[in-house]
Amino acid sequence: MAMTDIEALLAKQEISEVLYRYARGCDRVDEAALRACFHPGSVHFHGGFAGLSSDFIDLAMGIVRPLKASSHMISNVMIELKGDQAVSECHFLAHHRRLKADGAGEEDYFLKGRYLDVFEKRDGAWKIVSRTGLHDYERVLEPADRTLAQASADQFGRRKPDDPIYAMLGNL
Repeated sequence: MAMTDIEALLAKQEISEVLYRYARGCDRVDEAALRACFHPGSVHFHGGFAGLSSDFIDLAMGIVRPLKASSHMISNVMIELKGDQAVSECHFLAHHRRLKADGAGEEDYFLKGRYLDVFEKRDGAWKIVSRTGLHDYERVLEPADRTLAQASADQFGRRKPDDPIYAMLGNL
């Protein structure tokens, strides 16, 4: 039985929110949010990694935990549906403020690419069963902060549970 237009719109919105939740999970170092994006047994191919998505999340947490800050943006989300399966393509742009490898200060690392995902709806939930991450751009730059260099700590995003979004969600 074919999906109605409303069912298709709802499915696409649910899938889009999984993609956005993944970005939030990376930036807030919210491991539970990341894991909630994938069905058990999901596979991952990204940045030389090939294996289970659960193992990729372990790797990703090791990358984002020591960062001073990060920002992952998702855009150009395209989704094709067929029953309880979907294929999505989206662009990502990641920024990591990190320590230089030699320990002599900080640097800004930028990575741009696409996520190609296969989704399945199981037990009423759309989640990723296969992810391929492709890279198009990489750049490392010296920080060029001006006003942020003197900004107070409350002007910066924080990690879970200290970021203000978690208090706001808790009060909802």
